[in-house]
Amino acid sequence: MDRQVTAGGKTYQIIRLLGHGKGGYSWLAECEGQQAVVKQIHHEPCDYYTFGNKIEAEQRDYERLRAAGIRIPEMLAVDPDAERIVKEYIEGPTVFDLVKDGTSAEPYLAQVREMAAQARDAGLNIDYFPTNFVVRDGMIWYVDYECNEYMDEWNFENWGIRYWRQTPEFEAYLKEHRPTVIIREERVTAEEYIDFLRRTDLGSQYPKERFEERIARLVQTVSISLTARNEQGLLVGALFGLTDFAYWLYITDLGVDRDYLRQGIGRRLIKTAHELAGGEKDIAVYLIANEDAVPFYEKCGLKRADDVMKYNHIEWTEFTVT
Repeated sequence: MDRQVTAGGKTYQIIRLLGHGKGGYSWLAECEGQQAVVKQIHHEPCDYYTFGNKIEAEQRDYERLRAAGIRIPEMLAVDPDAERIVKEYIEGPTVFDLVKDGTSAEPYLAQVREMAAQARDAGLNIDYFPTNFVVRDGMIWYVDYECNEYMDEWNFENWGIRYWRQTPEFEAYLKEHRPTVIIREERVTAEEYIDFLRRTDLGSQYPKERFEERIARLVQTVSISLTARNEQGLLVGALFGLTDFAYWLYITDLGVDRDYLRQGIGRRLIKTAHELAGGEKDIAVYLIANEDAVPFYEKCGLKRADDVMKYNHIEWTEFTVT
C-alpha cells in the first residue's frame, strides 16, 4: 500500500495497517486532520465465500445495515476505479482483542444480541466474528459492512457466540491465524525507523537534540541491525546491538509495534541477535532497561546487575516521537 492514496477527491496519508479480512485490507489514515479507515479491496481467493463485485456489494450492504438500524461507521467515500472505500474510524479495542487479553465480553452480549435481532428482522445475518466489533465509550460498533441473507446456522447464538469467549474454537483460531512475522538482518532507513518509533513506546528513549541526524547515523553504523516485518513488509519490530562478536552483546534498541505486542517478537529478536553475535556459550548480553520493560527481560532470562558504570555528560531533553 502506498503511503498516500486518494479517494473521493481527497488525499489520505496512511498511518498503519488495521487488519484484513475476506474482502480487503483496512488501513488507518488521516486527511485534513481527521482520521479515517481506508479499505483497499483485494481479490485473494476464499474457499468458503463467493464474491461478486466487491465495491457494489460493500455499498449495497452498507445501505441494508443502515436500514436495519445496525450501529456502523459512516461511509465517507467510494472510488470504484481504485477499488477503495473510506469510512469513519471508530477508535477502540475490538471484542476479539478483549477476549484474547482475558477481558470478558459479557458486558457487550446484550448489545450484540440487540443487533442480531435487528438483523434477523431485516432478513439478514451480519458477520458476528469479534474482530468486526469495536468498543467505544461502552458501546459496540459493527465496523464491517458485510451482511448476508438470514440463515439460522449463521446467527449469533448458533455460531458467533463461540468466538466471544476463550472457547476451544477461539483458541484454535488464534493458533491457526497467528500473524507471520519474518525476522532478518538488514539495514533500515532513518525515515522508516522514525515512522516505526511512532508506533512503539521506544521513541521516548532518545534525546531531542539533533534527533533525525543522530538516528540516521545510528541505523547506518550499528553492528547488528535486525528487523521484524509482517506479511505486507511493514516494520513491526526492530533490534539494534553493539558487539565484539567474541565476548559481549549490548542491545541498544529493542521495540515492537503496539499492535504486535505479546506475540513473542521481542523474544525472537533477542534470541536471533544473541546467535548472530556468537551464541550464548560465548556471548554475554547487556542492556539498559526501562523500568516498565524489566518483567519482559526477566522472562527472557536476563537479570539485574549492580556493577554498571557510566560517564554521561550528554544534554538530554526527553520527548516522544510523534
